[in-house]
Amino acid sequence: MQARPESLELDRAMLETTVSRALGHEATLVGDWTVAPIKYDAFNPVSAGLYRVSGTARSASATGSWSLVVKICHEPQEEWLARLPPDRRAAELDFLRWDREAEAYESGLLETLPRGLVAPRCFGVERDGASARIWLEDVRDEFSSWDTARYALAARHLGRFNGEYLTTKPLPDQAWLSRRWIQGWVAFFTRNAATQLADDRIWAAPLTLELFGPSARDELRRTLAALDGWWAALDRLPVTLGHLDAFRANLLSRVTRGQTETVAVDWAFVGIAPLAADVTQLVLASIFYHGERLEPAVLAEACLGGYDRGLRDVGCVIAPDALRRAYVINAITRWLFIFGPFAAVGQPAREAAVAEARGKPYRDVLALIAEKTRYLLQLSRDVALD
Repeated sequence: MQARPESLELDRAMLETTVSRALGHEATLVGDWTVAPIKYDAFNPVSAGLYRVSGTARSASATGSWSLVVKICHEPQEEWLARLPPDRRAAELDFLRWDREAEAYESGLLETLPRGLVAPRCFGVERDGASARIWLEDVRDEFSSWDTARYALAARHLGRFNGEYLTTKPLPDQAWLSRRWIQGWVAFFTRNAATQLADDRIWAAPLTLELFGPSARDELRRTLAALDGWWAALDRLPVTLGHLDAFRANLLSRVTRGQTETVAVDWAFVGIAPLAADVTQLVLASIFYHGERLEPAVLAEACLGGYDRGLRDVGCVIAPDALRRAYVINAITRWLFIFGPFAAVGQPAREAAVAEARGKPYRDVLALIAEKTRYLLQLSRDVALD
């Protein structure tokens, strides 16, 4: 989504207090400030806008520039939520908890991340009913692109984070943390999967046959029929604290005192998560959502190696076979049946709408879904469910 600058009204006194906090000393704003929307893809209905706010401030000793990021979160307003029965609506609103990220920053939990992994500093949270503004450090990515080695380093940092809660740190128990979040996310985004698998029109389309091949549909049906076994396997994995959306768009790279850091943003999903959920999202979302042109098997091998090193850095030793199994289980349950705009195939007007929204030809969009499907089906063949 892209927020509109005119939709962000700021109080000068409040902004002056926030800027003073960020600078570490009392400061007075000089002149006006600028507000620029930060464009980002948002499928989470709690996200209401992201802005960069910058200007000039004067202190007792100097005058200089400042820049902050403000993220706006609000309670979801989607019509489909209003139509749900009260108990189901309550469950969905907990899964889509709008103030989770604000709570995470206010709790101090993100100030104790392990070496190499950091969150932007938070300079304040403004709450107004069912919405909040989170004022954050403006972190700029110092690397325009990541190679496999940089991904492996991020995986190591995530391994340390997850590993601490598997060894030395007790799991936090705050009510605002997400629980069984993957199950809720997948239930929402795969609600039409069975219908799409049953739709002969979709699977008879020439582009589908070309990109998916003749056997994918039957194998997907068999895997869907066995999905309860995959969910049971996910429930048996050790649990830790996870970011749950740690992929390239939410990870920035910077160097501090000669050490490369991974700065994780967007903590809206943070909560209790199965082992390897974060490294799985790092690999799959970076390629199949963000669009990194990397070979999935190669990136997975590098990231699992980095993740294992990170776990071991904090004293968490997990057998390589068990770690890979956890990766596969997370991959199948979270990613296999998210088909995205697959149903548009063979319908020129809908294909054109998808192409415009994604900024690429519909064929390229569907080709990425097909590549993801082939990769995940191959993974599923390598793991025997108990």
